[in-house]
Amino acid sequence: MADHLLQEVEMHGQKPVNGGAPLPQVLAPADGREVTVDELVDWIKRDKSWIEEHLLHSGAVLIRGCDVKDAKDFNTVVEAFGYEERLYNGGLAPRTQVIGRIYTANEAPPHVYIPFHHEMAQLPTAPSKLFFFCELAPTKGGETPLLWSNSVVRRLQQECPDFLQQLDEKGLIYQLYFGGEDLSESYIQRSWKTLYKVNDREELEDKLAKMGGDSRVEWIEGHGVKTIYGPLPALKWDEQRQQNVFFNYMVMKYFTEYPVLECDKEVAAFDNVMFGDGSPLPREQVLDCQRIMAEEMVEFKWERGDVILIDNVAVQHSKNPCFSPRRILASLVV
Repeated sequence: MADHLLQEVEMHGQKPVNGGAPLPQVLAPADGREVTVDELVDWIKRDKSWIEEHLLHSGAVLIRGCDVKDAKDFNTVVEAFGYEERLYNGGLAPRTQVIGRIYTANEAPPHVYIPFHHEMAQLPTAPSKLFFFCELAPTKGGETPLLWSNSVVRRLQQECPDFLQQLDEKGLIYQLYFGGEDLSESYIQRSWKTLYKVNDREELEDKLAKMGGDSRVEWIEGHGVKTIYGPLPALKWDEQRQQNVFFNYMVMKYFTEYPVLECDKEVAAFDNVMFGDGSPLPREQVLDCQRIMAEEMVEFKWERGDVILIDNVAVQHSKNPCFSPRRILASLVV
């Protein structure tokens, strides 16, 4: 085997996927010493294909034990891979740019649980990969569980085949409501101008049209806008691994409450997800999906300096409630 600056190591919580590869694959310094950022960057440029080979089999690669201290270091590490940046336009999570191509991961209150999802799967085009970095490791909770997405398809084939067939044949429609102003009391409800980084209606309509996938808007006078995506496929064929993945935002959208102003209660119903023909999703089967995800997930404890690269086609992620300080940063790849 060729010599590498980092080597494969075992970690509590890993789970075999895709024929036995560990999720996540952990890479740590071969000689046990702390690797500097400069050394790490040089190694990534030299051994990028080896890292990507692990990503292909495991779906996520966790780089641990390197001296990545802050957002600036993280940005340098991400840049070393040479991937094109995916801007965070149209994503639902509240995020703030920190430096370069680095953003906060999610600004929801620490106690909030974020269900499993593929990043931005509610949009016609989603990132291919994403990075997370642990700047401050939580001591209680705050994990970022991972899920091999094909495992959900396999379980549904066994336990809910009719529901899986409906999802495959009909796809999903996502309807999202956004008001005209940011809500200061809400961690997630931002205005359509903030969310899509536009200044007027024409600019928003033009941006959604360019997204494709039958994206459109309906203006609600006095309230805001309803953005509609779909029908979009609920399953996706992973060309690299030759398997179906549960590539959607269904569970995330179904179990997340997006607050609206008291005067806007009548438009709250616009914020939902449904079959591609407009019919409602059966709650019992969506709960089955949530249960399967909980049974199939992988969970690990963050350590300061961790950098994880996730294949957004193969692997879903979530966030556990956190009861101690935590700071996770993120970067997206086209």
